[in-house]
Amino acid sequence: MKDIIDILRQQLLLLSRLLELVQIQREKLIKIDAEAARRLSAEIEPVMIDISSLDKRRDSIMSDLKVKDFGKWLKDQPNSPDKEVLSRLLAEEEKILHKLKEINSQNMQFLDRHSEFIDYSINVMTQTSAGVTYGTPNNGGMPVQGRKMFDTGV
Repeated sequence: MKDIIDILRQQLLLLSRLLELVQIQREKLIKIDAEAARRLSAEIEPVMIDISSLDKRRDSIMSDLKVKDFGKWLKDQPNSPDKEVLSRLLAEEEKILHKLKEINSQNMQFLDRHSEFIDYSINVMTQTSAGVTYGTPNNGGMPVQGRKMFDTGV
């Protein structure tokens, strides 16, 4: 159990660092600082790799113990200081992962908006109009009315 506690402590440190980087990245995306957001992505990647390797170590330990359901295994353990520490660490890990999920979702929305704006700007500069989604096959896919609609949904 001590090995798992050690791994969880290391993961919590890495997850805290990841949360910090992702929050900074969100600020950079809001301020439309693409270069800083790119640099932060490069910093995030090694942290994610380290978290993944710790996760594999934990899975290896659990498979050596022939444990399939970690939560059930933890509940079945006798009350001890190690069990309390492990429960606390898991609760903290879950909180951080929930925050990361929320921020990641927001970052994806910002990236989607920026991508749509870039596509729109390119269309304006090149004077390209968006084709229709549905058209008649006899008319070369053009709309029945003979008009195209320019995508301005940004």
